[in-house]
Amino acid sequence: MKLFKACSLTLFTVVVCAVTQASAQESITLPDIIVNPAPKTLGSRRESTADTVDVLKKARIDKSQATSLNEAVDRMPGVDSQDYCVNCGAKRISINGLRGDHTSVLIDGVPLYSAVTSVYGFDAIPMQSVQEIEVKRGSGNALLNPEAIGGSINILTLTPRETGSRASVRLGDRSTKTYELMHNHVFKKYRFSVGGEFGSQTSWDVDKNGFAESPYKERQSVFLKQSLDLSPRTQWTTRLSYAEMEVIGGNSSRTKLSAPTGTLASDTDFDGGDVRRPFRGDVKSISEYVGIKRTEVTSKLLSNLDERNTLEWNLAGAIYDQKSFYMHGYDYATTDTTAYSDLRWNRQLAENRVGTLGVSIRNEILRSDSQVMYEKNNIPKDDFNYASYSLFGQHDWFFKNGFEFSAALRLEKLEARWLKLRSLNRDVVSPRLMAKWQHTEHFSQNFAYGTGYRMPLTSIESAHGAYDGFVVDITKLEKSHSLVYSASYNTPVVYLTPSLHYTHLRNMSYPLEPAVAHAGPLRFVNDRESHDLFVYDLLTGIRPVPAWLLEVGYENFRYPDAYKSKLPTAAIEQRVNLRSEYEKRGFTFVVNGSWVGARRIGKYYQYSDQYNVSDGLLGVSEPKRTKSPAYWQWDASFSKKLKAVELTLGVQNLFDFTQTKKGDSPAMWHEHGGHTHLDNRHVWGPNRGREYFVKAVLDF
Repeated sequence: MKLFKACSLTLFTVVVCAVTQASAQESITLPDIIVNPAPKTLGSRRESTADTVDVLKKARIDKSQATSLNEAVDRMPGVDSQDYCVNCGAKRISINGLRGDHTSVLIDGVPLYSAVTSVYGFDAIPMQSVQEIEVKRGSGNALLNPEAIGGSINILTLTPRETGSRASVRLGDRSTKTYELMHNHVFKKYRFSVGGEFGSQTSWDVDKNGFAESPYKERQSVFLKQSLDLSPRTQWTTRLSYAEMEVIGGNSSRTKLSAPTGTLASDTDFDGGDVRRPFRGDVKSISEYVGIKRTEVTSKLLSNLDERNTLEWNLAGAIYDQKSFYMHGYDYATTDTTAYSDLRWNRQLAENRVGTLGVSIRNEILRSDSQVMYEKNNIPKDDFNYASYSLFGQHDWFFKNGFEFSAALRLEKLEARWLKLRSLNRDVVSPRLMAKWQHTEHFSQNFAYGTGYRMPLTSIESAHGAYDGFVVDITKLEKSHSLVYSASYNTPVVYLTPSLHYTHLRNMSYPLEPAVAHAGPLRFVNDRESHDLFVYDLLTGIRPVPAWLLEVGYENFRYPDAYKSKLPTAAIEQRVNLRSEYEKRGFTFVVNGSWVGARRIGKYYQYSDQYNVSDGLLGVSEPKRTKSPAYWQWDASFSKKLKAVELTLGVQNLFDFTQTKKGDSPAMWHEHGGHTHLDNRHVWGPNRGREYFVKAVLDF
């Protein structure tokens, strides 16, 4: 606490003195920002023009035909959308090979998602309300964003610019459907956007044995975003959204559990005990159900006090409710409530300097319930209270020779208390530096360094499978040091961007299982080993003719074996992304291809203990793959704009590649500590096959 107070006072003194010294100097316009959805007249800006950000714009999101955040970002450089469990649909978004809970996700710059609420919550985000997606790889690039061990994703929601409405319908040959309706209205001083969405995707049972490899999902959402000009210099923006989602996994008949199942699957439920052969048992024993409801409210007051000073106040909250029943015979329900507020002061310090000073507070409260775990088995609840108090500042310099430099510092006091387990309070100082040198109009270089951190909050859901409970023996924050270098050559005809990313990860939390399976709770500890992760990637594009864009990306991820052994799912190690986009006279033809290299997946957590066959007397046999093959996956779409209507024909997974068709479904028998049980998380490739779809969009 003394360190936190001392550093806070030092930072405050330095920034205030700098602001006071610069008060007599001539003011100029804030530096131009290439991508900034907020009105520049209010002084809004990104952290700096040196900020290295991969931006996914609305037009590209629409052309990719993405129906969820996971689909939208999956092929961005350094980003991987990972399936943790194909039964319940749990997903994470990884940046630079770090675990999904090391990615900070923000909505309009506000951190409303956590390790708990991001397990299922991303699939419920209404994509029609998303204007842009910013990806910042590495802690240094994240600058003022909290935590960000791997980096951060900032989802910028739609800001209405003109009055109009849009309706869209998408129908797939596998009974997949999405309906969207949105209306924007702009008055002189007031503007709003309101919309709703319903979508569903069917389950997949590729080998038709009665045990599905991908779950049925159904989601619906509504949102309202409004903006009011309180004065020529002050704008107030609010956003309200509500989303529901249901996931039914394991079976393809949409059998929905409404209570914990009392029947567990055994080897006699499959012909010959083989998970690749027909399932003959009680469908409830392989079924899972997850239902979530999420409400978000945000408010932003942005005021351009004068030509030199901007003040921004954010106030936000989210309530996440989840009710789940799992094939292992237990239930879990939770309510996670998050409240956040920050106040930021931006000031033009001099002709070539901009400063930011801010404070923030974030509170998260989780309360859970379980008939089986808590009432029957007397497992301690995972309820926790978490609070973070932050002081942050940033200073940007802009030089005439094209050199830009940003320095940011976050000071935080973190307090975590599991009500039935333990407490962990820590102070953390996170410096972050970034530099950009624009050598010529077409060539630039970027460098970033920063430290990331995370309070390793763990719940039974985020641990995903800790149904025997868990013990928290964590004593340290997870921390990282990140270095990023990138160069960019960019002309209207060709662009080329190589980059290098290095992350040094310390104190990673992970679960230790008891010597005898299910003989006691998982024990979460800090890893005594540090891990060095490297990512090398290259993105290049060319326009042979003005209407045609060809883009190629290559990524190489390097992880030590000790790190792989603690990852819950097999991460990609090599990937090539190809994109062809031809657009002319209202026609748009897009082809996306993704190649994933072969991997020794047996090096990842528990993959070497997974089998196809189980016999109650003889044990397990016929191991699952420990080396996954390389594969390609292709998508294509053809669109035609006809005045106010756009029609699209498309196909996803064109050549129908799935890991099950390669004889290696995600279903498996897991053997550990003399115990064998059925699971569905041997994941290394696609589990949804080819699907054709048609989409119509009407603007009116």
